[in-house]
Amino acid sequence: MYFYNQGKKRFFMLRRKAFLTLIKSRGMIDAGKRAGMKRIFIINPVAGPKNSADLLRPMIAAAAKTCPDSVEVLLTTHAGHAGEIAERCADTGEPVAVYACGGDGTLNEVIQVAAGKPGVMVGCVPCGSGNDFVRNFGSREAFLDIQAQLEATPCRIDTIHTEYGYSAAICAAGLDAKVAYGIPKFKRLPGCGGSMAYKLSIAEVFFGPLTSLLRVVLDGREQVGEYLMAAICNGRVYGGGYSAAPYAMMDDGWLDVVLVRTIPRLKIPGFLAKYKDGLHLTEDGQVQPDFRPYMTFCRVKSVTLENLGKNPLIVTLDGECAPRKVLHAEICPKNLTVLLPKNLEPARMAVQRP
Repeated sequence: MYFYNQGKKRFFMLRRKAFLTLIKSRGMIDAGKRAGMKRIFIINPVAGPKNSADLLRPMIAAAAKTCPDSVEVLLTTHAGHAGEIAERCADTGEPVAVYACGGDGTLNEVIQVAAGKPGVMVGCVPCGSGNDFVRNFGSREAFLDIQAQLEATPCRIDTIHTEYGYSAAICAAGLDAKVAYGIPKFKRLPGCGGSMAYKLSIAEVFFGPLTSLLRVVLDGREQVGEYLMAAICNGRVYGGGYSAAPYAMMDDGWLDVVLVRTIPRLKIPGFLAKYKDGLHLTEDGQVQPDFRPYMTFCRVKSVTLENLGKNPLIVTLDGECAPRKVLHAEICPKNLTVLLPKNLEPARMAVQRP
């Protein structure tokens, strides 16, 4: 009987070991001994210039050893997959931390699911080419610290709700959105990488029709005119580092709206250089004198842009671009929970530290 019991015990130990090995190979790390909240890392392996999974998997595995929660790693296989995974996590009804590991597109998929669901907390591990979301809080390096991510602080932020989905940072229309919209087309050309595709898209836009005839409604106040671009901002940064609203706060319940009218073509490069650095606004919301002939700024709760002209209006929501006839955007106060790594500098953050 002794040898029978010992053999039976050894059999179950070996079976348990085999089971843990299997679930680890499928993405779960230390799943058999974790009993806390689930933390799901969704990796887009084709985001950025290198395979993100090769970089992140060992980092996550190392950090998970000291984490009291269940940590799982899943890879996306097709467009929209990150959103599908996030939806399954949300459907459990249990608190879960979902980390979008990729570019702004991967993050956007997760945000569409998590907005309005307090139990779904969203983390961002920036592996794409733009990574504009994390610029609203600190450096890219701070968000690549997996140990700090696992110890992150939940923070409630506002979102922008539109008929096309949610945006965490900025909805934009016009010149800058046209450039972003054109990049994928040029990337398909042989030998045309990201930098060259960006330059070719700029050239195409710059020598084509620049402005759109828009009906703009700001909290019920209507105006019509030709506009070069419009930025509806919850966050501060978009488009690879352009500081459209350098003093926006993502938890104040307001949209910072920047409208740019027609600018002489030759003045556009200099205008955009200063606009990128956020030099067009003062801290109290005043437009700097050099920009006043072309720019207006206001803080509102809702915005409608309607294209009245023949030229298509290209709209971008956190980097996701499409031609639209109408865009209606309104602020949704504190309806998204994001995870902010503990090592961020409060002075650089577009929120009040929780």
